[in-house]
Amino acid sequence: MPSPASATNNCILIRATNWIGDSVMMMPAVTRLREANPQAHIVLLCPARLRDLWRYNPHIDEVITELTGRFDTAYIFPNSFRSAWETWRAHIPRRIGYPGHWRRRLLSDIIPDNETIHYESITIAGTAFRRKVFNSQRHQVHRHLALVGSSQPTPPRIWLGPDEAAIRAKLLGDDPRPILALNPGAEFGPAKRWPAERFAEVATRAANCRVVLLGGPRDPLIPLPERSLNLVGKTSLLALCVVLRAARVLLTNDTGPMHLAAALDVPQVCIFGSTSPELTGPLSDKAVVLRQRVECSPCFLRECPMDFRCMTRLGVEEVAAAVLRLLQSS
Repeated sequence: MPSPASATNNCILIRATNWIGDSVMMMPAVTRLREANPQAHIVLLCPARLRDLWRYNPHIDEVITELTGRFDTAYIFPNSFRSAWETWRAHIPRRIGYPGHWRRRLLSDIIPDNETIHYESITIAGTAFRRKVFNSQRHQVHRHLALVGSSQPTPPRIWLGPDEAAIRAKLLGDDPRPILALNPGAEFGPAKRWPAERFAEVATRAANCRVVLLGGPRDPLIPLPERSLNLVGKTSLLALCVVLRAARVLLTNDTGPMHLAAALDVPQVCIFGSTSPELTGPLSDKAVVLRQRVECSPCFLRECPMDFRCMTRLGVEEVAAAVLRLLQSS
């Protein structure tokens, strides 16, 4: 099979992933694809809500939210049947992706997938449940790179465009204090959320900082120190990126803003419990990962079936110390 990232491609479609974190983790693959195809016209297809992540990326010629036009090749990053079927229905001659989800016959170029998942039953503290187990600890970024025929990572990056300064002034004003951003939510489920009240306790120890609370409409609200700023449910994706770029440090769970901060080169303390930093950790040398290595983690469950020990055993003192070290050194 020829290398997927072939210089013979004239018009390339990238079918992007549908979530913030996954989109950031595929950015290195997009960079390598452009390097292998410097003269190609590269179009990225993504959900409308994620368009701001890609709008100013110099490796892409165009961002679309509906599949229109004619293409020579499609790189299909999502694992879904639908994403492969859409490119097949559009009569794109080369359709490159991983097999699975009953879509093998829709692909022209199948990338071998040696990573498997199985489930195992375990009993801890008298509670029996099943957890997901991966046969490989390869980071997701390498899986995306392999799709375009590369094995060389490069840091992800988000370009924010000409409105960054105006958005920052509107949301943050001219307060000169360094910003500690807090992100206590996680859309996947409560198993990924360090207790929200502990975020608040850490915030009280960050003297001389301006605390900014981030999150979506369903994320938790927590008590904040005086002169803090609550932006929960009040930012677009672009505005969220602008606020993160302005932060001195981000304290976050394993969720989308963690990956955004990595792509914006922002120092962060990120907390892992039910998930694995080896598989989906932040792609940044400015990230401090904190976790408790309990016997049931990672389980990859949305809700903890027992006593939530992976999160409750991580104390405020340890997290606050890590945050304060970054605040002092950044």
